[in-house]
Amino acid sequence: MNKKNIKDFIILAAVIILAAIGARFLAKGETLTDYAIKTGREISSSSDSGKETAAVADGSQDDTAKETAAPPVSPESEKEFEAETVTAAAEASSGASSEDPEKDLAAGESTTETSVTVSPDRVTYEEGFYYEPISDEVFHRISGISYPASCSVSLDELRYLGVLYVDFNGQTREGELICNEKIAQDLLEIFYGLYQSDYQIESIKLVDEFGGDDTASMLANNTSCFNYRVVEGTTRLSNHAYGLAIDLNPFYNPYITYNKDMTVNVSPKGSEAYADRDADFPYKIDENDLAYKLFKEHGFKWGGDWNYSKDYQHFEKK
Repeated sequence: MNKKNIKDFIILAAVIILAAIGARFLAKGETLTDYAIKTGREISSSSDSGKETAAVADGSQDDTAKETAAPPVSPESEKEFEAETVTAAAEASSGASSEDPEKDLAAGESTTETSVTVSPDRVTYEEGFYYEPISDEVFHRISGISYPASCSVSLDELRYLGVLYVDFNGQTREGELICNEKIAQDLLEIFYGLYQSDYQIESIKLVDEFGGDDTASMLANNTSCFNYRVVEGTTRLSNHAYGLAIDLNPFYNPYITYNKDMTVNVSPKGSEAYADRDADFPYKIDENDLAYKLFKEHGFKWGGDWNYSKDYQHFEKK
């Protein structure tokens, strides 16, 4: 390279350096990166053969937003945040909790399906047919109704029965009874036989569903067993009071008593048409009826055989 070329190169280099210094001075010492940060614009970078190129993208962001911008969130933090958000939303929708923990528990239980605990002392005859000691839940239902404070029968003598039956529409239903332990197995076998034969029973509920009112239960044609009460029209305890008697389809099989003037009393009221046992009608219990046969096979006595009154719905075993 000759001296002239060297001189030209030096002059060109000096011009470039001076131009760069001047540009930095005019920009008040800011680099392109500094400018982008100040204006809130994005800088995209790409590598091309080891070279970096910075470009300024359009867009702006105010200083307050930049100062409060959240740091990057890890996946674990995101999950925790979502869980906290869902919990807060659930609490807000259900309202503030009360100051009484028991009330909060009761409120929670009211929206939760109650789980049924099977007694370890349950005796199962067939699926859907079982008996067990009186649970706290059942006692709560009958206390003060069929089981008054004056009841002289111990709870240990009673059993709660679950049975299946066919209703008047031909549908299978779940029924419940309370009886004396002495006849619990008998009743399971009898009601299983009735169910297997599609014998129709309108209702099998605890008499407590009718306020312990025997007349109301009969009017509803409800089949029931235990009820601590006296014999109608007397002060003598009924065998129902001991859980040793059961009334089956009572409206169609009424209780009949006779007065000295030869008049007749039929209970419940409204079932007088079924007092004529020579008439032919459905659900009538007589010597040809399956229920009659099954109860007699298990040693029960039938009220239809009584001499001074007739209780066609009634079976008892002492």
